[in-house]
Amino acid sequence: MHWVLLKATAETAIAVPRRFEAGNLYESMPEIAGTTVRGAFANAYLRLQGGQPDSNFEQWFENHAIRFGPLRPLPKEVVNIPENASVLPMPRSARSCKYEDGLPEGGHGVFDWLLEVAEKQEPTKQRDKFNCPECGAPIEPLEKPWLIADWKKHFGVDYKPDLRLMTHVGIGAVGTEEMNLAMEGRLFSLQSFPAGTEFHGWIAIRSGNVYELLKQLNFKQVNEEMWEMVPLLHVGRRSSTYGALKIMAQVVDKPPWQETHGDFERRWEEFQKKFWNRFGSPERLNLRVKDVSVFNGAYVFSVTFVTDTILLDEFLRPYRVLTAGEVARRLGLRLETSKVSNLATFARPQVVRGWNTAHKLPKEQDIAIAAGSVFLFAVQRDAIEESELKLALKCWEEQGIGWRRSEGFGQVLICDPWHLRLKHDESVPLRWERGEMGPTKRRGLDEKVVEFLRQTEDALVKSGLSRTQLEKLKERAHHINATRQLGRDQNPCERLKEYLEHQAKRKTKGWVHKVSWQGKEQAFAYALIDVLGLNTCNWEVALSRVDDFVLATLVLLNGRKLEEKFSLRTWLSKGEKEYE
Repeated sequence: MHWVLLKATAETAIAVPRRFEAGNLYESMPEIAGTTVRGAFANAYLRLQGGQPDSNFEQWFENHAIRFGPLRPLPKEVVNIPENASVLPMPRSARSCKYEDGLPEGGHGVFDWLLEVAEKQEPTKQRDKFNCPECGAPIEPLEKPWLIADWKKHFGVDYKPDLRLMTHVGIGAVGTEEMNLAMEGRLFSLQSFPAGTEFHGWIAIRSGNVYELLKQLNFKQVNEEMWEMVPLLHVGRRSSTYGALKIMAQVVDKPPWQETHGDFERRWEEFQKKFWNRFGSPERLNLRVKDVSVFNGAYVFSVTFVTDTILLDEFLRPYRVLTAGEVARRLGLRLETSKVSNLATFARPQVVRGWNTAHKLPKEQDIAIAAGSVFLFAVQRDAIEESELKLALKCWEEQGIGWRRSEGFGQVLICDPWHLRLKHDESVPLRWERGEMGPTKRRGLDEKVVEFLRQTEDALVKSGLSRTQLEKLKERAHHINATRQLGRDQNPCERLKEYLEHQAKRKTKGWVHKVSWQGKEQAFAYALIDVLGLNTCNWEVALSRVDDFVLATLVLLNGRKLEEKFSLRTWLSKGEKEYE
């Protein structure tokens, strides 16, 4: 078994639209799907063969033993990403703060609820309400699609893809009256990954000569480990300004996530140990059987869908979740389905669309279980030998499950350490900083922001400043930061200052409310310019103060809604004692 690790760099913008049926906005896929990757490599192969498939075409591109995985974007703002990091979907069991979501340092931490849901609850008892331990805000599903995790270094970053919106006008086709002219009513916008975006992906090869495949695709060896594809690979929308990828490849003999998540045996043993350390006995589990003792010491494992997965029943109807019956069938326990129990499910269905470039027709739609879906199962000990069970699950990881696996569908990860929390309020121990993870020390609010909030708390409440205005301020600050990182804005403090001054000049409600700061009455927008330090400009400090100010003010506004006597001063004082 070989894995080809792909590293791609966008030489131009990359557009892979979702292809919705109507509208003039073409939203992008969050990744370059395995179907697109396989098609792009197949097209490159055909060009090298003069446009006609040869006897080897089916061997390389229509063979379930060769699977082309998706290319997923890396985050631009994180520079310390582990080498050969695998981009995985965020598990759908992840939960985080409503206002400051995500792993530290970017958010208030992430909590996983897979084992929480697996725990038995009394019919008359509701689950304990759990709020963010940092700010008291509600906990909600984490909507960031991608995750890079290295459990050996306790490094983790969750993020959304960096997408840009490009507006174009339709041009008349050759042979028409509007040839080479802008067409009326044909203005459209295209979402795309900008040039310079880096992607990671993989090709899994169970049989066949991996090096022969690379040579057939015109990869040239540049050193002992790396290969480079010549010329560039073209994916998605193709033009002079779209679609060009520079591809580098490295051949390894283990899955890309094994380096960061540990090998199968280690994950299996750790999952069994920590799961039963938390629950102790099956009486505490959400089992739907009369005699729960039959699951005493059962084998337990999670199944995470790394890519969209298409599963069909015996009547070719699509599954929307992975059921205990389907797991039993795949383990060879067709007559003993009651010996497999589903303890928890976090999943959603996904419509799979596509375009057949060869036929120039849309592909038939399929229903898949979306990437990031997570399932937890228990198997009775007398149903199957442990070695046989582990062999079957390891085969799932190496070969995938379901239909259209050659296009990257059906990749799974067994016993992801992400889920192994001993208590429901224990956050996932990953953060952006590399290094061994000790107890997390929370960062206190900036001193100047604290001073400002203490002096102006009552005025803030009366100002009418809304949550939307606060979120727009934060969004504007981070947009300015992104343009600065791309080298397109050398004076970010001035841009943010202009934004606040503009709010004051427009006499926008909230921003023009008078507050007493530094011994004088002034509009709230002007006072905030001083608090953020925009006149002297240390941008990193200013950006951090924006985040702190928005967070604390949202706490104040929400606190006053819930409790009339809520005091931000008291809340800040409690926070200072905790930081000490």
